Amino acid sequence: MTAPDLAARPERAEAAGIAGRPVLDPATGRTVTHVPDTDASGVAAAVARAEAAFHDVWGDTSPARRSGLLRELGDLLREDRDELAALERLSAGKPTARALGEVDFAAQVVDWFAAAARYPVGETHPSGPGMRTYTDRVPVGVCAAIAPNNYPLLLAVWKIAAALAHGNTVVVKPAPETPLSVRRLVARAADVLPEGVLSAVYGGAATGRLLCEQPAVGMVSFTGSTAAGRDVARRCADGLKPVCLELGGKSPVVVFRDADLDAAARAVVTGFTGNTGQVCVAGSRLIVDRAVHEEFVERVAELAAALVVGRPSGPGTDLGPLISAAAADRTAEVVAQAAARGARVVLPPGRSSVRHDLDGGFYVHPAIVDRAPLDSRAWREEVFAPVLSVASFAADDEALALAHDTAYGLSASVWTCDAHRAERFARTLRAGMVWVNTWGDTEETVSVGGLGQSGYGRELGLHAAEGYTRPRAVWVAHRPGR
Repeated sequence: MTAPDLAARPERAEAAGIAGRPVLDPATGRTVTHVPDTDASGVAAAVARAEAAFHDVWGDTSPARRSGLLRELGDLLREDRDELAALERLSAGKPTARALGEVDFAAQVVDWFAAAARYPVGETHPSGPGMRTYTDRVPVGVCAAIAPNNYPLLLAVWKIAAALAHGNTVVVKPAPETPLSVRRLVARAADVLPEGVLSAVYGGAATGRLLCEQPAVGMVSFTGSTAAGRDVARRCADGLKPVCLELGGKSPVVVFRDADLDAAARAVVTGFTGNTGQVCVAGSRLIVDRAVHEEFVERVAELAAALVVGRPSGPGTDLGPLISAAAADRTAEVVAQAAARGARVVLPPGRSSVRHDLDGGFYVHPAIVDRAPLDSRAWREEVFAPVLSVASFAADDEALALAHDTAYGLSASVWTCDAHRAERFARTLRAGMVWVNTWGDTEETVSVGGLGQSGYGRELGLHAAEGYTRPRAVWVAHRPGR
C-alpha cells in the first residue's frame, strides 16, 4: 500500500493496524501511514553497511564513475518528480507548485555535485630534488545526514549529493514528521548506487543521537533547531567528529526610505510567508525607516492579505498548513502574548484570530506584529510560521543595532538606493548570507551557512567540500634521475 493510496483513504492506515510512528497529513491532521523508528541495532547495521561500502566499493570508485552515477540519480529525481512532489505535499503540507519546484532544485543540486566530483583539488608545493610534496582532500568515510521537516527532500539531497560526490557513503535520517519522500529517494537510489552507499534510518531525536554516537560515523551534517544542533555537537565532541550545523535564524530585513518600496514590500512578504514561514532564513524581523513606517507596513499587510491559505492540492494555494498542531498553537500563543504587551497585530481583513479552521488541518494566517516589544517572543524567537515582527529606526546606526539584536546570524537583507549605505551594511551585517535589494536568492553553485547561533559549516557550492573531506599533506621521496 503506497503513501498516496493511504492519503486517499487515511482511515485504511488506522484500520490496518500498522505498527510504527504515525505520519500525519498536516492539511487534515489525519494519519496517512506509519513508519517504524529504527532501533539501536538497526542504526548500527545501517552504519556498518555504509562503512563496508566505503571501504569495499565507493572509496575506490573513480571521480568520473561517481559523477556518472550521480547524474543517473538526478535523472531518477526528474523521472519521479510528480510522485516525490505528491509525497512532499502529503507529509509536509506543501502546495503542489512549491513541491514541484523543490524537486527540480534537488535535481539541479545533484547535477552540480556530479560535476563537482571531477573538479581538481589540492596543491603541489615546491620541493627539493628527490621529493614531491602535495596536499589533497580525502573523504571522511561514513557521513550522517540529518534532515529537517521544512524541506524534507531538498535539504536531504543537499547533504547526500555533496557527501557522495566527494567519495563518502551516507546514512540519512529524515525528520520523523516527513520521512516519505526521502524513503522513496533511498529506495530508488538502490537502482543506481552500489549497496550500502546510501541508506536511511527513521525516527526522532533518539534515532539521531544513536546515529551521532556510532564510532564509524566520520562526520554529521545536521539541519534543524539551534537547541538540537547543540546536542548534536556535544555528542559528536566525544568522538572528535566534525559537524556541519545549519540551525535557526531570526533574520532582519532593513528597509530605508529611499528604497524601491514596492519591490521591498513584495520581498518582505515572500520572506516571512514563504513555505508558510517555515524557513530558517525567513525575513521575520522588519526594521523599517520611521519616515515610511506606517505606509510600508500597510503595503506589506495588503500583499500578505492577498495570499491564499488553503489546501496544498488547491491550484491557487499560496500558504499550506504548518507541520503540526503544536506549531500552530505556538504561533497563536506568540502572537497573543505580543498583543497583550501592546503590539498592534495586523491580520487579513475579517480575521480575528491567527488560526484558520479548515479540514482539521494546522493552518494559520499571516500575522504582522507591529511595534513588537524587543524582549517579546515575537521579536526574539524563531517562530517558524508566517509571523512578521516590526520595529522602526531613525538613523543608520540604530537600524544596524536592531538588525544585530539577536543571537542568530543566518541571513539579513537591506534595501536602499544609496550605494555607500548598501556597501556599509553588506560589509557590517553579521550574517552568513546577506542580500542587498533582493531576498532569498539561493543557487547550488554558492556555498551557504550561518554565523553565531545559526551554526557553522557550509552547504552547496565549492566550500561544501570542506565539510565532507579532510585536507592531507603527502611527501613522496624518489631518486633523482630514476
